[in-house]
Amino acid sequence: MVRVLLTGFEPFGGSDVNVSMDVVNALTDAMVVEDPWSTLRASSQPISVEVERLVLSVDAAGSMAVANRISSGETWDAVLHLGVCGSCTVPRLETLAADRLAMRIPDNAGRHIESSTLSGHGDLPSTTPVKHWFQSWQTDAELSTDAGAYLCNETLYRSLEANLDRTMPILFLHLPRASVYPLEASLELVIQVIARMIHKPVLMVAGSLLLHERKFLVARRASHERHAGTWEFPGGKIESGETFQLAIVREIEEEFGWLIRAESSLGTWHHELPEVTISLDVLMCEFVGVPPSFIPTQRWTSHDCVQWHTYESSKDMDFTGSDHEVVERLKELDLID
Repeated sequence: MVRVLLTGFEPFGGSDVNVSMDVVNALTDAMVVEDPWSTLRASSQPISVEVERLVLSVDAAGSMAVANRISSGETWDAVLHLGVCGSCTVPRLETLAADRLAMRIPDNAGRHIESSTLSGHGDLPSTTPVKHWFQSWQTDAELSTDAGAYLCNETLYRSLEANLDRTMPILFLHLPRASVYPLEASLELVIQVIARMIHKPVLMVAGSLLLHERKFLVARRASHERHAGTWEFPGGKIESGETFQLAIVREIEEEFGWLIRAESSLGTWHHELPEVTISLDVLMCEFVGVPPSFIPTQRWTSHDCVQWHTYESSKDMDFTGSDHEVVERLKELDLID
């Protein structure tokens, strides 16, 4: 069974409520979580989750509670910290913990530090690939790189600091007050976040299939790019709300300055990266007007060469991800020599 640690805070600053504590207390200890990317993945199954719920004290001991357990060797499949943001109108997913502590008001133990660093070693990024979630997630939550400088930021920082030698997903979710954002909505959002933390994200990518005289066009990834030197069908990531057709036209124009027309899909292929599953949809495309020059220009940011190839001439090429499977499919369909 997958284990998740969920934390919230007790009330502070003269208040007698804290929505993060209310959500922690309202959530069940066990749940079955569906895969948010089930429709994009080749196969998936719901996951049974055991939730350990913990309300932290608003003081130094509370900020270190989870960090101390991580340092002692305890592990979970995901750690989700919750806190209240009094000035927020929508939830915020904190992707960065700042190396600073600045307490506008004393904590519940009377500690009042006006300005200090937490370690002196710099800010720490979240270990959860949140940026990949928003491509297919309809939510009012926002990404944030400012977790404040009070106990929320301190707690996230201490947990990430203790996790430096591990890859455990750790994330902080700031919730608006219940008077602004209903408790039921916060509870549902927390379940959605947990589901995304324990499933590998699926990133939708569009690739262009351009054919000429039974040859196909591929581009080589530039030396500064991930998978440098490999060949791929030119394309890129789908933006939120985009169709595959719109995405491939935009990506090709942005990268190469070419105008193309996108038609039907050849098919979808999947391959695994450490932090994400790539879902590649290859679309049949054609140039609008006269085919352009393939001489690299300063506009090209991700590739340094494009070439036409036959099946035979591509046999020894190093392809990116599952693009070699696309070539095999083209041969099966007798679209290339």
